Amino acid sequence: MFFSIIVPVHDRARQIGRCLASIVTQGFADFELIVVDDGSRDASVARIREIADPRLRLILHPENRGVGPARNSGIDAARADWLIFLDSDDELTPGALELMHRLAADAPAGLGALCFRCRMDDGQLSPRPLNAAVELDYAGYIAFLEQVRGGRGDMLRCVRRACFEEVRYPENRMLEDKFHLDFARRFRLRIHLKVTRLYHQDADNSLVRLLRHLDPLRDRALILDRADGFRGLLVEHGAAVARIAPGLYGDYLQQAATSAVYANQRGKALRYALAFVVRSPASGRSWMILAASILGATSTARLRDALRHWRGA
Repeated sequence: MFFSIIVPVHDRARQIGRCLASIVTQGFADFELIVVDDGSRDASVARIREIADPRLRLILHPENRGVGPARNSGIDAARADWLIFLDSDDELTPGALELMHRLAADAPAGLGALCFRCRMDDGQLSPRPLNAAVELDYAGYIAFLEQVRGGRGDMLRCVRRACFEEVRYPENRMLEDKFHLDFARRFRLRIHLKVTRLYHQDADNSLVRLLRHLDPLRDRALILDRADGFRGLLVEHGAAVARIAPGLYGDYLQQAATSAVYANQRGKALRYALAFVVRSPASGRSWMILAASILGATSTARLRDALRHWRGA
């Protein structure tokens, strides 16, 4: 088979049928579909089992571990040379697999990933701004992240399975920020202008919504993993990002500081917050984060409310 399509699922009973239908109805049929249920508590597994397609394999995590571990389970089970990662609330566009097959079959050996645009619910495209197809090395990928900063950087990724012998998604609840930088440091990627993914935002448990409403007690595992993940990102990639993408570097400092505040890691929070203030002394947000890092975890609710105010300003 040519593709292994990996779909992690957690409590997406309303959306998963839409996602899987967009895959199994593709004209290009040479694929396997690996669905990894990550400890769902709703009817997601029942909805998945309603799809009567022999290409579908279901892997069950007995408890919720996060999207990174779910993707890694799919990678370990995959048999094709090219892996496609699709979120359980999204869809493939009609003809997406034919397009990706044509481009992947002609891809040079040194190319690790093909990336494609998404169309959002409101019709906007991601990534934006993007005016031409590009092939990127590590420095080029960091510059691309700076270019789309403030816009959107979401893409559908089609990745050579062999690449995962060197890089893996995080085995915790940290998101993909560091993984994508680790990948770009080792492998080139090509971004195409064609849209292959419909990006939906109708899931109540989306990560975007969760990150806007973090609770220091309920979400402690996620907070600790994010604090550790952004620390590792800055250690391994901070110098390159600061040199090539100063705006993005400020964003990473802010996320490292706020994650450390929520995790009650006051020393780390203060160090990142001070660095953020030095880089952005005119930003009221940087001073609020510095104040929160001094006050400690008890200030996280006020920090969150203040940052919402600044986002809305």
